[in-house]
Amino acid sequence: MSSLGDRFAFLPRFRCEEELAAGGRVELVGEEAHHALRVRRLRPGDALALVDGRGTTARGTILRLTAHGFFVGIEETAERLGELPVKIVLYQALVKHRRFEEALYMAVELGVSAVIGLVSERSVARPNPERLPELLSRWQKIAWEETKLCERSVVPTVGAPVDLATAVNCSACNHKVILTPRRGAPALDRLVENLGAREGERIALVVGPEGDFTDEERAYALAHGCREASLGDRLLRSEVAGVAAVTATLAGLGALEEYKR
Repeated sequence: MSSLGDRFAFLPRFRCEEELAAGGRVELVGEEAHHALRVRRLRPGDALALVDGRGTTARGTILRLTAHGFFVGIEETAERLGELPVKIVLYQALVKHRRFEEALYMAVELGVSAVIGLVSERSVARPNPERLPELLSRWQKIAWEETKLCERSVVPTVGAPVDLATAVNCSACNHKVILTPRRGAPALDRLVENLGAREGERIALVVGPEGDFTDEERAYALAHGCREASLGDRLLRSEVAGVAAVTATLAGLGALEEYKR
């Protein structure tokens, strides 16, 4: 008998924020229905998966076409497929052009629960208040698309950029780590391994700009509960450091163990 994950694997996934329940049916309309029918060329009888973005994934079959889309008969549902037991919040320094979006793409695929832009004293890229609503909408759409692509079930939050004080004073985060390019700091994966993070807890990763944090910013973060950690001797671009930090955190949590076999 196939496992739960196997039964949901490799099915084309579509966003559906209606209630998903086994034995029920929902109508998929709009952009998602258009993509299913015109791009993926699905037809009645084809299998697919629906994701509500809140943790539920449904496996079903297209029943029939409608004027605006098609009905899906739901055969089975599963909770929190593809999600980590410990939540990772990435505070990623804003960088120029679309390099921030590259970090967003990869961080969502790796399993973070939130990506929040960070503005520090040495940040070159800063949010334009007039464009911010448009950017947030675009970033949230990216998060949704990547959630479906990598077979996750909870769409990560993409928050408006904040300053360092807001990031390090996050009361919802149980563990906070500020990254440093300086030698002598503990390796991030080992630090995370020793945190003893429990299921449902949050680990915040604070990644600075390419000019790094100032001494005053770093001292402030350490004085407000952050631990300092390193990604090695090489100096990384900010967006690369963010993705590497998430990967090292996964290693520290043991989330990559099954792939070592």
